[in-house]
Amino acid sequence: MINNLFDLTGKVAFITGGAGLLATEHALALNEYGAKVILADINLDKANEITCYLQEQQCEVDFIKCDVTSKESWEGALQYVLDKYKKIDILINNAGFTNQSKSENFDATFENFPLEDWNAIMNVNLTGAFLGCQVIGSQMLKQQSGSIINIASLYGVVSPNHKMYPGTGISQPVAYSVSKHGVIALTKYLATLWAEKGIRVNSLTPGGIWNGHDGLFLERFKNLNPIGRMSDKSELRGGIVFLASEASSHVVGHNLIIDGGWTAW
Repeated sequence: MINNLFDLTGKVAFITGGAGLLATEHALALNEYGAKVILADINLDKANEITCYLQEQQCEVDFIKCDVTSKESWEGALQYVLDKYKKIDILINNAGFTNQSKSENFDATFENFPLEDWNAIMNVNLTGAFLGCQVIGSQMLKQQSGSIINIASLYGVVSPNHKMYPGTGISQPVAYSVSKHGVIALTKYLATLWAEKGIRVNSLTPGGIWNGHDGLFLERFKNLNPIGRMSDKSELRGGIVFLASEASSHVVGHNLIIDGGWTAW
């Protein structure tokens, strides 16, 4: 009975940021519990590589192009899903500018941060999530069912620790933090708006995900995190399945933090 709560057999999941670090983990987790998965990204250069990797892991996925900053692109993606699968059950708004996919001046100081980069980061991280919820959420309203998971960040909950970054080559610009705070606010707004209509909207906040980090940054991070390490990207899988499935049927407007205790200090 408990295992059945996590069953996603026959569910259709759409995940943005398909070429990024975490989308493959989301896909593996959902597919293992029975979901059909469509990955989407504006950059298709890595699509074949990621698709081949997932197929080697016995995970079958579609990979389509979608510009999350364009409502027309979202509408085209939705039509593709409906034409092929007839419905959409799970949306994961995962696309975003990060230290792995930077805007042109991502590393600029606050005093010199260009408006162009502010707008670019806001457009992908926050407006992209807004458009996804608007377009896909409209279909879920017709179905009277669905689960939306917006990927937030530690720095949508607390400020970056500014003392951690000097000398590391890594930065956290103001637009990233502000956009992720906005993602959590968007989540709560829609959660309360749509809860009675069968749509659950929640967010998931990852901690620092290890992606080859070393040296000064890694040592500082370890010392500042209660668990004493960064997260492995696979450690989000349980949270994704939980929020996507009936195991979280009464979880509405929640920000699930998986951070090794960072925000508990």
